[in-house]
Amino acid sequence: MQLAVKLLPYVGLGISLILFLGLFCNLTRALGRMRSRMAKLEAQVQQAAELTGRIGAFERRIEELERAVPTSEVSVGKAGSLNGTVRSKVLKMHRLGQPPERIADSLRVPKGEVELLVKVHQIVMRPYEQSPVGKGEAEAS
Repeated sequence: MQLAVKLLPYVGLGISLILFLGLFCNLTRALGRMRSRMAKLEAQVQQAAELTGRIGAFERRIEELERAVPTSEVSVGKAGSLNGTVRSKVLKMHRLGQPPERIADSLRVPKGEVELLVKVHQIVMRPYEQSPVGKGEAEAS
């Protein structure tokens, strides 16, 4: 019994060392898991930064394109079609005697579309210009 009492401090010290060693191993494992999580988070932050840069570049490009082609002069409908405002401007400028090249340049419309619109308008208006309905009725009365 006296031997057990004399060895008691050493046994307590051994148990304390074993517990400390177990806690140290758990702490080491926890630090390893935290480091791997931290590495994943850093990779995600880097990807987010790259995506933010790309989005910014796209926004700048969109702004450049919007400044290059004003939306008021471009048709929002089908590609290659003219909206009503541009059509009326083309016909008005044609009636004022401006050439198709100048109309196309000032309205930012292809010259071919201007020429086509003017020809179609002339074809549509030809029956009204050749047979005066109002004159025949006016002379009869």
